[in-house]
Amino acid sequence: MILETFLFIFLGIVIGMFAGLTPGIHINTTIPLILSLSIFIQNPYYIAVLIIAVSCTEMFIDYIPSIFIGAPDIDTALSVLPGHRLLFEGRGYEAIKLTVIGGLGALFIGLLMIAFISNIFSFLYEVSRPYMQYIILAVVIFMIVSEKKPKKMLSSVLIILISGLLGLITLNSSLVPQQEVLFPVLTGLFGLSGLIISFSESSRIPEQTGDSKLKIPKKEIIKSIVLASFAGILVGFLPAVGISEAATMVQYLGGSGESRSFLITVSGINVANDAFSLISLYLVSNPRSGASVAIQTILTELTFFDVLFLVGIILFTAGIAAVLTLHLGKKIPNFLVKLNYRYLTLSVMIFIIALVIFITGVFGLLILFTSTAIGMLCAHLEVRRSHCMGILLIPTILFFSGLTPSVISILGI
Repeated sequence: MILETFLFIFLGIVIGMFAGLTPGIHINTTIPLILSLSIFIQNPYYIAVLIIAVSCTEMFIDYIPSIFIGAPDIDTALSVLPGHRLLFEGRGYEAIKLTVIGGLGALFIGLLMIAFISNIFSFLYEVSRPYMQYIILAVVIFMIVSEKKPKKMLSSVLIILISGLLGLITLNSSLVPQQEVLFPVLTGLFGLSGLIISFSESSRIPEQTGDSKLKIPKKEIIKSIVLASFAGILVGFLPAVGISEAATMVQYLGGSGESRSFLITVSGINVANDAFSLISLYLVSNPRSGASVAIQTILTELTFFDVLFLVGIILFTAGIAAVLTLHLGKKIPNFLVKLNYRYLTLSVMIFIIALVIFITGVFGLLILFTSTAIGMLCAHLEVRRSHCMGILLIPTILFFSGLTPSVISILGI
């Protein structure tokens, strides 16, 4: 069994590497393909190992296209602007290195935090459910107020409401299968909109220094990792509150908006949340990620030893994925600087549009263009892109308030 386990880990790393380097491919896109293999693999633990290895590897590798091309994955969308700032300073490799440090650091610190709160998590989970709409509403208000300037606060309200309306329409209609609907929505809000802006500015990738020295104090690194670990657990606890909102909140509360610390925080939240999602599945039977949902369908009854085994897989895979990300992060820029950046960006846009049509059809393409327009409006108004997550926040507030049926009826969906 040990040999087979390692075989599936390395198979998952290979799949995760190619999926991570391919713009527009998310773990939720690859999971259905992996689950289809279950008819050929008798042991469900091997499928679970494969899913975790793919998911964990993608979490690290995803930052390479996000930073170097501007084609983010759903979970790396917020890294685009900070990563691009360093990229155009010739320090793209440093940006990659920061995401690796954040991911590994938050994984270890996050697991320690989870060990301390695991005994009271079930109690907190049950107590908070009746008040969840107010908690999420407080998060939305915080996001708006954190813009500080009145004009930007009004603009953020507009973006949250528009994206929330799109979320209500797309999440409660049958235009696109529900398991696929977030792909065109989030790809447009955070991916295609940024690529169009980048293409219009005729940017090109400058020569990269390859310097691995980190231009950030060690104290700031530690603070960002600790904040990311806490926020990663918070994301796993609060429905619809994603990595972007959590990163914005903890960076604001921590008093740091610098690009380098932000990259550490975003990456750390991503990895800590993934680990916590698995443990949350065991503690309260509530999966908080696509990978944990898939594992729930395979291993219907998770035991404590199952969780320890799967966490061990996460730790082992994360170590290999981190090394692989650093290696690719140094090699790939040398290839990209030789390419015409506008042609590269155009190719990625065409690929994303084709992928959306293939997965979600014509209606998915309509959703993609609509969400892209909202993402570009957000950039034009110069407010944080995280406000676009109103796409999930508004529907979730209405759901916990019991108002969804009334609103759906008014909208005529």
